Amino acid sequence: MSDTSIVLLLGFVGSLICVMTPILKLNASITKLNTTMEFMNKKLETNDKKFTEHDNRLDNHEIRLDRLEHK
Repeated sequence: MSDTSIVLLLGFVGSLICVMTPILKLNASITKLNTTMEFMNKKLETNDKKFTEHDNRLDNHEIRLDRLEHK
């Protein structure tokens, strides 16, 4: 192997490392973001259920107050 081949091989490996490192970091960040978004969606669903329940209770309370006022 001549010196030129070695330099070309090292240049190729160095370029590959320079390109692959940000791609791998980006992949890890995207995975972490997806996990966080799934967790937040689950929390929002439970909060929506709680808010719906609270709205129903408030509606019932208003109906009850309205009936008491008109007696």
